[in-house]
Amino acid sequence: MNTPIRTPLALALLAALSMTTLAPTARAETAPAASTDATAPHAGGTHATASLAASGAPLDSGAGDPATLDTISVVGHRETRQVQRIGKAELQAVALGTNPVKVLEKLPGVHFVSSDPWGSYEWSNRIAIRGFAQNQLGYALDDIPLGDNSYANNNGLSPNRAILPENIAELELAQGAGALRIPSTSNLGGALLLHSADPQSQFGARANFAYGDNATMRAFVRVDTGEHNGFSAYVSGMNNQADRWKGAGVQEQRQFNGKAVYQWDNGRIAAWLSTSRRNETDDPDLSLDLIRRCGYDWDNYAPDWQRALAAANGKFSGCVTTKDDAYYLARGLRNDDLASISGEFDLSEKLRVDATAYYHRNEGQGHWFTPHISSPTIPMALRITSYDIERSGLNARASYQLEHHTLEGGLWFEDSVHGAGRSFVNIAGPIDDQRFFDQFEFAQRLFRQRFDTRTRQWFVQDTMRWFDERLTVSAGFKGQDVVTDGTVVVAGRAGGRLRARDNFLPQLGLAWSLNEHSDVFANYAENQAAFRPGVNGAWSLTQASFDLSRASAKPEQSKTLELGWRYGDDHYQLSTTLYGVNFDDRQLVIVPCPGVVSCPNQFANVGKARTLGGEFAFVWTPTAQFRWLASYAYNDSQYRSNYLSSGKLVEVRGKQMVDTPKQLFATEVSYGVGEVELRLGGKYTGRRYYTYSNDAGTDAFWLWDAGVSWQRKDVGQIQSLRVGLNVYNLLDKTYIATLGSNGFRDYDPRGTFQTLLTGAPRQWFVSVEAKF
Repeated sequence: MNTPIRTPLALALLAALSMTTLAPTARAETAPAASTDATAPHAGGTHATASLAASGAPLDSGAGDPATLDTISVVGHRETRQVQRIGKAELQAVALGTNPVKVLEKLPGVHFVSSDPWGSYEWSNRIAIRGFAQNQLGYALDDIPLGDNSYANNNGLSPNRAILPENIAELELAQGAGALRIPSTSNLGGALLLHSADPQSQFGARANFAYGDNATMRAFVRVDTGEHNGFSAYVSGMNNQADRWKGAGVQEQRQFNGKAVYQWDNGRIAAWLSTSRRNETDDPDLSLDLIRRCGYDWDNYAPDWQRALAAANGKFSGCVTTKDDAYYLARGLRNDDLASISGEFDLSEKLRVDATAYYHRNEGQGHWFTPHISSPTIPMALRITSYDIERSGLNARASYQLEHHTLEGGLWFEDSVHGAGRSFVNIAGPIDDQRFFDQFEFAQRLFRQRFDTRTRQWFVQDTMRWFDERLTVSAGFKGQDVVTDGTVVVAGRAGGRLRARDNFLPQLGLAWSLNEHSDVFANYAENQAAFRPGVNGAWSLTQASFDLSRASAKPEQSKTLELGWRYGDDHYQLSTTLYGVNFDDRQLVIVPCPGVVSCPNQFANVGKARTLGGEFAFVWTPTAQFRWLASYAYNDSQYRSNYLSSGKLVEVRGKQMVDTPKQLFATEVSYGVGEVELRLGGKYTGRRYYTYSNDAGTDAFWLWDAGVSWQRKDVGQIQSLRVGLNVYNLLDKTYIATLGSNGFRDYDPRGTFQTLLTGAPRQWFVSVEAKF
């Protein structure tokens, strides 16, 4: 097993991060040291002229570097796949602190849920697109890979921890298949790219403050240096604290973002630094039976220690009938440091090179007061799940422009070490667990694993334009070689090597401009997902089960075809898409016991699965003051093979994929009256299932949000002042938001599997933003 070696760049970045850490970092539990052409127009969209060069590559090279959007675009004119964008105005319109990924929910085919109003609570938030689950998509920030966005992320961090929403210039989403250049080993389906904003050319500052339900208080400050002989930079910080909407506990986060840019005639260099410190009090996993008995707002026992202790002793009260109906308290802690240096170099009029080197480290713990393990004096202990990541990498590409061709090629290298383990701490009563626990405090250790992963990915592509650029054709392929060595540090889970390698994953796309306002497009793509390490990954088995399955283990693969038509002018944007996806070696993770019990998972390869669907998006802007957006998606995602579980046949052929609604509908109306803007938006989510057999699921529901804002320029010394009011869940709908918080099962005939999280009731938030 080869341990990744830190490069001089990684060492320099580590030293810089050590000086900028916002909070003490936990002591290590082990020693896992890891080491084109001009911007194309977008029909129908209103765009600013500021370039996003050095803010990451667009998802599709067919249209060159993306421009900064003022609002929203559902039309990716001249692009050879479905690509849609959301700009700063849309991010500004939601409540301050809203997860930028949540803002995508109004786009067609995007299924997003969370039990909190901001979509930032990571145990609950989920995004799925066209039948692809959250950890089957690709995510990147300015060419920095962010991993698979899962809660127990093994190779990245969530977008919400990587960058503050105020520092995002644009979100770019490819629903069907990400471009070849996306640095991801999980994107069987679409990809999300976040572009960070560049520093302002003039010296200035901006600040905002939000207050609302649940004692929410959030503050943000940013200072820009202005441009000085090609150099510009900004630093920004945020502090957020809120009570939970039900029960005891707080949700806290502190973040720092800094960016520096040096630009000259033929290139630029940019540096990025981000730190995040999160402390989340967890919601309990609920079941249909528990919701019927105890209600939608049922929570853990804290601060009632005596009731929790009585339940641990088998003495139940009220609606409680089992030890797992509630626990005393649960918590998630995450510390992240992310840094990168990127460069863009125009070596000639035809040759351009882009490169990004990055470093990321993460430490996290999950805490549960469990009644299934006893301390010396009481029948309860604190269960600790430990996570750590250290990774560094290089993502580089070159493009060469010929008369009708843009030739591209690139390489992505990453070396990563991920540690995962589960242990228990003895307790004698309620303790403050808002800290990291060290290994010397562990009374018992259930398991500990270390994963060394070497990722090598490459691509080549030719983008061709003919007939006065009315026809655009892109053809290319990527190769992928991901090797993971799992090592057993403390026995209890499996160790061993798995490799996912495919040297030829082709993509072919074309777009034909029918006229200056409309075009048609088609795209075919093949993708592969590497084996996923971590507490819920391919190694979360007994050693015997892993050894038995390793020889025949195959990585998941997908084949995606999409066809569409787009139209855009000054008043209308329309987009229609039909798509089909075939999955090979679709892996199902089966959870056999309550999560707090921590038994090994079971895996089933259901072989093939398929998805068929269609999407429609429409934006109408008859005047500069009025806009109506509507999107609809139909998705039929089915398993195509049955499987064996504990020797018994589970019939899932023809069943709908878990947590995949067949129908999604979104609508939003915005209207401006002078300095005031009004917004009303609704989202319909169809019925979903949380068992593979579809014997248990949740009903469809509508959610409505509303907002009003007032904005004025030149108020005394303030260049721009904005005051807003946002109301989430306007009609106070009672609903189940998250499915699969504790995984999925074959069957749940009595509705007792605790894997559901209920959504927040109506919430309001007031914000004030000022730019100086």
